[in-house]
Amino acid sequence: MNKIFFLAAILSLSCSSCKSKKETTTTSATNNNSNSTTTSAPSEKPLTYRLVVSFISKGGGPDHQKLEAFLNFVKSHPKNPVYETFLWGREGESDMCFQLTEFKTDKEKSDFVNEIKKISGGSDMMLINENTEYKKKGK
Repeated sequence: MNKIFFLAAILSLSCSSCKSKKETTTTSATNNNSNSTTTSAPSEKPLTYRLVVSFISKGGGPDHQKLEAFLNFVKSHPKNPVYETFLWGREGESDMCFQLTEFKTDKEKSDFVNEIKKISGGSDMMLINENTEYKKKGK
């Protein structure tokens, strides 16, 4: 009989402690959102980009020659393509995300992507992804 009473008491305490944690979390989250002028959702919906170029590292930082050639090409391009840069690693890893809205035709977009592929030269430290959703890495 004592064992049943003991198990019932533990079960009752565990259920009530879980409920109070949920209420506290909800209350604190509501208070934080009402005090701040900008709110960021914990799980942002990933954006779809026409081109994502990632410079990764294998212990010695990204390939700086490829990165420099890439940046020179993009900055000197007549359409001045806009891109977002996301730094995410400790050794300078980064992603450059392009929507390529400056280009009017699909041929212009594919020509731009093909030039980027030529710059990469099949490098395993410069990754190219097309028409992909991007969710920010790191911090």
